[in-house]
Amino acid sequence: MNFDKSKTKENLAKAFVAECTDGARYQFMAKDAKAKGYGYISNLLKMIAKNEMAHARVFYDFILNKGKPGRATDCEDCGYENIDVCAGLPYTNYVLPESLNITGQIELHECDDIYKTFREIAIEEGFKEVADAFHYAVQIEHCHYLQLKQIYDKMTNNTLYKTPEEIKWKCSNCGTELINKHAPKICPMCGYEQGYYMIPTEEE
Repeated sequence: MNFDKSKTKENLAKAFVAECTDGARYQFMAKDAKAKGYGYISNLLKMIAKNEMAHARVFYDFILNKGKPGRATDCEDCGYENIDVCAGLPYTNYVLPESLNITGQIELHECDDIYKTFREIAIEEGFKEVADAFHYAVQIEHCHYLQLKQIYDKMTNNTLYKTPEEIKWKCSNCGTELINKHAPKICPMCGYEQGYYMIPTEEE
């Protein structure tokens, strides 16, 4: 299969655009979270944004390394071929907590539908390395979904910083650990607000 004529090349371009869009959205969400005093959630969203941009780089590098650059008919000055991308890109609210729920569903759709399909096509066309990358993307996006869903559930149930039983709460700024049913309003060590305490989530 000629890569430049493959469906896989088109899928990589779609994935690149989607991951860049996701990365930007998470940065917007992180800014909103920080403004509302959720320091830990803000940092978590920044980390997810970094993950998404790392995925974008992987997909972009596949296009560069496997494809053959050619002169574009509509971009003669730049000297490289354009890839026409037709894909649905959701434009959603980035204000918490609604954005956590909506973005979590986007992650679930990416891992359960889009990237699994992209992986199958890459296998059929003989691009094993690309198929492996989509396989790992499925796992990572599913973890993102679980994190977002659990935080959203805790926010809407008012259980973000309290639990039925005592657990270990850790300040994400200074590392102070306390065992209690709720995180302290203010960290006794560094004075940071409750929003900087790590929120316990489970990953499958």
